[in-house]
Amino acid sequence: MPPLPDRVLAVCERIDREIRTRPDFAHTSHLRVDVGGEVVFDHHYRGPAVADVFSVTKSVLAAVAGIAARDGHLRDLDLPVGPVLDLPLPGQTVRHLLTMTRGCETGGPYDIDEVCALPSGWLERIAAAPALEPPGTRFRYDNGAAHLLAAVLDRLLPGGLASFAERELFGPLGITGWRWHRDPDGVPTGHAHLELDAAGLAALGRLWLSGTLLDPGFARDMLTAHTRGGPPEERPYGYLVWIDDAGPLAGGWAGQHVHAVPAADAVVVTTGDPEFSFGPPPRDRLQDGWRPAHDLVAEHLLPVLVGG
Repeated sequence: MPPLPDRVLAVCERIDREIRTRPDFAHTSHLRVDVGGEVVFDHHYRGPAVADVFSVTKSVLAAVAGIAARDGHLRDLDLPVGPVLDLPLPGQTVRHLLTMTRGCETGGPYDIDEVCALPSGWLERIAAAPALEPPGTRFRYDNGAAHLLAAVLDRLLPGGLASFAERELFGPLGITGWRWHRDPDGVPTGHAHLELDAAGLAALGRLWLSGTLLDPGFARDMLTAHTRGGPPEERPYGYLVWIDDAGPLAGGWAGQHVHAVPAADAVVVTTGDPEFSFGPPPRDRLQDGWRPAHDLVAEHLLPVLVGG
């Protein structure tokens, strides 16, 4: 049998052909596969190289929280977040934000698109979401929770969230091309809109495999399923990261995925270019029936990586 990198390359070339020829994958921006720390396949198809990673931002935010725990800036994940932000968030803790179990309404006026349309006061709108069950009761995909966590870290970390991330995460990982959008009140967005390139995303996946930089206990718990999860990825959920049978998975709208596969010491990155505009109203040019390139990865590549 050929060595694993050779078999991986053959599968990547098959996926590459499908990306180039199938309309449902026409928005794919990048495919990158690293095995054993070596780049096996790396191709950019369209769009800017440094681009919005959408909800993968949440997993980056969790990594920053893990470094904050290492350095003593976040000493207790059961820290109540209401007093930190001076907002009415009864019973909600950092742990609830990390696991998306704060128990609040996430639709209607509290949907993140509605929140982002506000000229200011995003945190106040998120904090006003009615409680549906006590914190810690169940998972509910919650963009607002991630933005609350970004605000907490922005207040706890020396220099603020973005500067701390640059010093303690991006710098050590060799990530130089990045941009972190802020809300109208100056808080880095926690739910989405961090811009990275595929190499930066691969470095994030490699961080999960290595266990470096983060507090060891946090790193272990981050990649442990705390709930059964649910939509949109339909997988168990750790700390702002999905837990797939093959390994941890960060997912974002329009086909952004970072999949670490411990069995093969591999990281797979797929990204998509929706030609998104903030508006208002927000707009994109995704075609009906589009699919994330990670579907091809799951069908063709993960069996090879997991099977060895």
